Amino acid sequence: MAPTAGDVLLGYLTQQLAELRRHEPGVRDDDAESVHEMRVAARRLRSVLATGRNLFAGAGPQGIRSELRWFSEALGAARDPAVIHARLDELLASEPEELVLGPAARHIAEELDAAAAAGRRGALAALDSERYARLVAGLESLLGTDKLSQKASRRPRRAFRKFVAGNSARLLRAVEALPPGAGGNAPALDAGLHEVRKAAKRLRYSAELAATATGGSAAKRIRKTAKAARRIQTTLGLHHDTVMARALLADLGMRSRRSGENGFTYGRLHAREESLAARSEADFLKAWRKFHG
Repeated sequence: MAPTAGDVLLGYLTQQLAELRRHEPGVRDDDAESVHEMRVAARRLRSVLATGRNLFAGAGPQGIRSELRWFSEALGAARDPAVIHARLDELLASEPEELVLGPAARHIAEELDAAAAAGRRGALAALDSERYARLVAGLESLLGTDKLSQKASRRPRRAFRKFVAGNSARLLRAVEALPPGAGGNAPALDAGLHEVRKAAKRLRYSAELAATATGGSAAKRIRKTAKAARRIQTTLGLHHDTVMARALLADLGMRSRRSGENGFTYGRLHAREESLAARSEADFLKAWRKFHG
């Protein structure tokens, strides 16, 4: 008997739940790659549950999606400070020695190391919580065929191609909602590009799933869509890193002014991050023209 859309969806969710569990020991051992991979699995689960929500009966996965968001954020708090720290360390290393003034390097390290430690504690607390146990139990329960709607009995090729089309339209709406003529440091543009990134991520995951249920030239086109969406996601991921880095640098700069320390280096790094943000925006526009043009 040919697999249905529900069969394909449940198979994918089962695989991602296994990934979630597989990386838990590494997260407990403070392995950065495990934190990243477990977060990716949680994001994939949440994204595909959103895309395929009409294949479930009743409210289906709505509550589980909210809990996956909570858990992803807990893992992000453990990982993001290290990513920003590595980014700023690289910028500092490339600065002329005479332009690294004051205790900027020390304060950046202290701030981000403290944030990473707090994030690790938070991630472990999340893993040990009843809330996480309920989340995993809810995912296991959702994997039963009795949770599916009548729509899940459809052929997977048709169902998942519709999901890809819907998420493509969602991405287009996010891009069209970007504020016109905003500068590289405009908060409205930063927020808008973050929404575009999330829409690209949802499109990517739905297209990757659809490609597994589609054959021939159609599968090739869908894989091309997934690759383009991943390119947009990656480019805007770098942009989001600049948003977080600039917020930290601005805060440290203001604190240095109040304490009478030399804040010159914070301003230098902030300016360089602005330049990197502008480059990411240009790369995104190039990728978008290629994708949508």
